[in-house]
Amino acid sequence: MIDNLGRIKGRVSIVDIIIVLAILGVAAGFIFRQASPHIEARLSPDQEFQIVFEVNRIRSFIVDDALNVGDYLFRQHERQPLGRIIDIERRPATDIMARADGTAVLATMEERCMLLITVQATGTISERGFYVNGNDVVSPGADIMLINNRVFFPLAWVRSVIYEGVEYPAYDSY
Repeated sequence: MIDNLGRIKGRVSIVDIIIVLAILGVAAGFIFRQASPHIEARLSPDQEFQIVFEVNRIRSFIVDDALNVGDYLFRQHERQPLGRIIDIERRPATDIMARADGTAVLATMEERCMLLITVQATGTISERGFYVNGNDVVSPGADIMLINNRVFFPLAWVRSVIYEGVEYPAYDSY
């Protein structure tokens, strides 16, 4: 079938077939790229949205002087601002506690509180999520370390993201 010159049935060379397949592959890639929406069409840069963080079981006396509306919040590892605090809601902290009989109960914790911190952020919105500072994704339900100039929250939870009046809650927010 292949002769000693590398041709199939004496007419077409294997190298010719590889070149034709490569040209077809490049053409298919070009057509696919032109037919699919460009990344700029899928992104909405410089959009404003709100992020609601939940921080639970914080000592009440720490919170009194640590956060103020107007302060910036930062993600711990980058020290780039996530946004400016626009609202702080304080609620009693709760946790699941074990009773002496072995049952569990949701109990209010004395001397502790839960905070819902709403931050006004500017970032990029795509089909895959909300991004602050370029590639710093903020997903509802994700855990995040937050800091500001006076306090460090080792475990904050993204309760929801609000964009154009629509709230995108975490799967198990209450």
